[in-house]
This record gives sequence, structure tokens and C-alpha cells, in this order.
Amino acid sequence: MTTPDPRSGVQPDGSWLPAFPGQRPPLPPGHEVTLAHGAYSPRKVDPLARDLVEQLLADPTVGHAHAPAYRSAVWSWARAEAQVQLLTEYLAKAGEASGDGVGDLQSEAIRAAYLLLHRAEARATTGRARLGLDPLSRARLGKDTAAGQLDTARLMAELEKRDRGPDGPATVDGEEVR
Repeated sequence: MTTPDPRSGVQPDGSWLPAFPGQRPPLPPGHEVTLAHGAYSPRKVDPLARDLVEQLLADPTVGHAHAPAYRSAVWSWARAEAQVQLLTEYLAKAGEASGDGVGDLQSEAIRAAYLLLHRAEARATTGRARLGLDPLSRARLGKDTAAGQLDTARLMAELEKRDRGPDGPATVDGEEVR
């Protein structure tokens, strides 16, 4: 058995006594005391982000997001959206507590949360646009995809025309190639 650190206040029998005046007892496992909004905590952000990724991948209209090349972009977007959700909830509670719907803007914690919310919203908006998750970016992505399909079809037609030549179908060793 390891000997407890005498500075921690934990006694050999597992009980706790302060090692010096004013020492606080250790926080219990799974505490939420020091966690204000959780926007930096993977313990809070990651489960929400996983839910958002699952919802996105369940949507048949965003099949392109299933490609491995999109994996990091999808995760980055989902983490930003999760942070937005956590911060919005935190600031809503702060607004209710102050009675004005905004929160105590003299509080450094509230001002920092608003700043972090702004940054998280900006990252989420950029992620939505890059992934084609908003109407405008989806339209642009569809347009680019359609243009790429047309270019491919035109290229295939030109290759077929070139292979056939001006005199008719192409032949290899006297046999017609189709």
C-alpha cells in the first residue's frame, strides 16, 4: 500500500483531515464544481460531437461526407457545433440568473464565454460551408459536381470521337473497337 502524501490531508485509513489551516477537502470523483460551461472539456464536447457526426452521416443527402477525406473536417465541424451548444446553454442560464437574459457582463467568465461562443460559431459556420451543409454551399457543391460530371461526359465523347476517327469506327488488328 502506498503512503498518502501528508500535504494532501488524506490519512492512512482513507479519512481526510486538513494538513494546514484553510485546506479544502479533495473534490469527489466526477465532480462538476470547477466546470463552468465545459466548452474546453472533451468529456462534455466529444459526446455531443459524436451525436452530431452520427446525425450527419445518417442523412442521405450528404453522402459525400462519408468519404474518408472528409473525416477530419466533419469531426472539426461537430466539435465546434458542440461548443456552440454548451456555451449557448451556459450563457442562457447566466442570463436567467441575472434576470436580463444576457448575464453579468462585468464578470470576466461571462465575457470570456461570449468571446468563445463567437469564435466557436465562426468555426461552425466555416465548417458548414466547407462541408456543404448550408443551402448556399450545398448549391455550390451541387453545381461543381454537376459541372464535373458534364466535363467528364464531354471528355468521354471527345475521346470516343477521336478513337473512331473521321472515317468511321476505330479498328485494331482489323476488328472494330466499340
